[in-house]
Amino acid sequence: MTIIRTFLWLAILAVTSTVYAADTAEMKEKLEAMMPFNVESITAVGNSGMFEVVIESGEIIYFSEDLSYGFEGNVIEMATGTNITEVKRKAQRKNLLASLDESEMIIYDPKKTDYTLTVFTDIDCGYCRKLHNQMAEYNALGIRIRYMAFPRTGIDSESFDKAEDVWCAEDRKQAMTDAKNGRQVNSKHCESPVAAQYKLGGKLGVNGTPALFLESGESLPGYVPPKRLRKILDEKVSAES
Repeated sequence: MTIIRTFLWLAILAVTSTVYAADTAEMKEKLEAMMPFNVESITAVGNSGMFEVVIESGEIIYFSEDLSYGFEGNVIEMATGTNITEVKRKAQRKNLLASLDESEMIIYDPKKTDYTLTVFTDIDCGYCRKLHNQMAEYNALGIRIRYMAFPRTGIDSESFDKAEDVWCAEDRKQAMTDAKNGRQVNSKHCESPVAAQYKLGGKLGVNGTPALFLESGESLPGYVPPKRLRKILDEKVSAES
């Protein structure tokens, strides 16, 4: 994010004295005084002298202990090859996904659920429509789909309005199918969750649709055919066991 990088650079330049803030509470106070955002957490990165800082947007920034240096990017533990930044992002996504209110989603349940995927979808996206038209196949393979709205053209766009019409419909599932097939859906205005879901998608790093998220927090960007998706999910379970 360009704005974050700009403020980060300015903040680093503003530190003119060495301030060893091993006390993370003190470090939090100093960082928030330098930067225009709130700090959610500060954690030491092993014995490296670096500190992992999670800000309110969910972004991860690393700082030296004296706050003289900071950078954005992936930190790799060389001994194991573990991308500890991605491990953190995955945990963040898992917690966010687990906290969501399912009453605000459009959910397609199989008779027997083996896997649950959260899918950010756009009404006008071609591959989103392809995925939706194969919903019965996903369900038959034990895959539960939870739809979240992500109108790619943003708020105050035609795609956003279409998503709101779907989420405000009395029968959301039928409205979604109608909209995906190019049929107009007319609904009364309601307090829909579309804007909040769109913003959440941005926080989770969604930049295209469909965007698939596993319960573990791992992401699978893009359309995946039903049988291939089931195979991927099975392989991930096998690798973790």
